[in-house]
Amino acid sequence: MKRILLSSLVALTIPAHADIVIYGTRVIYPAEKKEIIVQLMNQSSKASLVQSWIDDGDTTIPPEKISVPFLLTPPVVRIKGNSGQQIKIKKIANALPNDKESIFYFNVLDIPPNTNEENSKNTLKFAMQNRLKLLYRPAGIETVTKTSIKKLALLRSGNNLNFRNDTANWITVPKIESNKIQLNGKTILLPPLSSQLIKLKTNAANQYVVTIIDDRGNYVSDTVRVK
Repeated sequence: MKRILLSSLVALTIPAHADIVIYGTRVIYPAEKKEIIVQLMNQSSKASLVQSWIDDGDTTIPPEKISVPFLLTPPVVRIKGNSGQQIKIKKIANALPNDKESIFYFNVLDIPPNTNEENSKNTLKFAMQNRLKLLYRPAGIETVTKTSIKKLALLRSGNNLNFRNDTANWITVPKIESNKIQLNGKTILLPPLSSQLIKLKTNAANQYVVTIIDDRGNYVSDTVRVK
């Protein structure tokens, strides 16, 4: 996979203004599938050059040097205006755990085209990057639904709370609330079968409303009591 280097482009991770849209809020790869498809759509009337790649969480490594257990095709493609493009992801031989999910990230870089007017000028263009979680899910691992919250636990640990994830999934927690007041400053990402200390604005409550993001990108909530 070759990296695109254009001196007139500045990369920004602001997907809200990009013309290229990815269908879905995350990519889930069930282990039993030989390949999966991610659908892209160009909402602009102009064509865009799009580069796609998968990383393992280290954003300092250039795409052509990343080593992940997936093949992605096509890595670079021109998408006509108001049309779509399928990106195929195929797993290759790997030693990923079979008792819990593994997390990677699917990247799409949307590079706007030059116009005839711009060709005769010095212009500054912005390449918009979108980055979604790619979750490799082994056979037998449950989907993430509202029921998954029942397998989360909050335990007191000094002045903090220990947030335990007893699921085999990566769980995204955008909100922890008490009396309808959000107490976490940022989204929490819980690795499978693990726990982490978290700091809330107050941890005096005996129960909290925990909101997670399910497989379909929905925000679902339930009460979790402190143990």
